[in-house]
Amino acid sequence: MAFTYVVRQRFGYLREITRPALTPFLGISLDTQDKVPNVTQSQNLLVKYVPYFLDGLPRHHRFKLNFHPDFNWWSPFFWEGFSQQSRYTYRLTDLDNLEAVWSRFNSNARRNIKKAEKQLELDFDGDVSTLYDLFSMTMENQNKKPGYPAELLKKLVAESLRRESGKVIIARAPDGEPHCALFIVWHNNECYYLVGGTHPVLRKSGAMMLSMWGAIQYAANHAAVFDFEGSMQPGIDKFLRNFGGIPVAYSQITRSHKLF
Repeated sequence: MAFTYVVRQRFGYLREITRPALTPFLGISLDTQDKVPNVTQSQNLLVKYVPYFLDGLPRHHRFKLNFHPDFNWWSPFFWEGFSQQSRYTYRLTDLDNLEAVWSRFNSNARRNIKKAEKQLELDFDGDVSTLYDLFSMTMENQNKKPGYPAELLKKLVAESLRRESGKVIIARAPDGEPHCALFIVWHNNECYYLVGGTHPVLRKSGAMMLSMWGAIQYAANHAAVFDFEGSMQPGIDKFLRNFGGIPVAYSQITRSHKLF
């Protein structure tokens, strides 16, 4: 059993227990080397160890962690004064049957993918610089700044490639011009879409939907589950719903307003 988190300094003084950039979920893992505890055993372990873990936390002003969807009983945190909010990701859970996955795409997704296939090619050995450039363009188009530097993404991509657990996929025109790029990683039979970006001028080419379909097909060779790392932002949620994933709740657990 383990409790994983990072401590981050914000605004020069605020100490936050949280997760690092490009990490969808952290929190408590109940898996052991021998077996996964049953429901009753899991609850008993949480009752016993959550107070122990919390007592060992470094001093902080705010606690804000997204827990894996498998963590579905947060009462011991409630008893310690924490709050919880259910948030949603989307998941494909039958990557062994890609025909069934494709059949659940809505007509908009299938139409855009077929259109993009006629004019774009997928590069499964994409470079991280192009990925970050397109991601930065996407953020700028939304009047936002990237939440992490290019160097962090480069290190993460390099390490995932070294471990053969990640892939950068780029949709290119025949002349090599990149329309969009995305990055996926996989671990413990689950694959996650972590980063994506589209050239603002080329958004209507269907490149992102084609790239996502390519990513899903590639992920099927390495995992049983594809997690879109869903967003609560309406625009992103609308895009992700094109792919027929199952909405899966996860807990965001928080506590703040004083130094603990």
